[in-house]
Amino acid sequence: ENSNRTNRQKALDNPNNKRAVALLKSLVKEEKSLSEMARILNKEGFVTAWGCQFKASQVNIA
Repeated sequence: ENSNRTNRQKALDNPNNKRAVALLKSLVKEEKSLSEMARILNKEGFVTAWGCQFKASQVNIA
């Protein structure tokens, strides 16, 4: 459990993740769909932790 907490904190502190979160917050305000958000993340060069492109099902705005 401690390693999960450490990994989560590292992810939250990651500058690229912070940029992605800021972008997603603005897209939520613009009422973009999850598909549109995934497309924009991909267009902006963001990738998943595994280096893949985002799909709508992977976009988490909670």
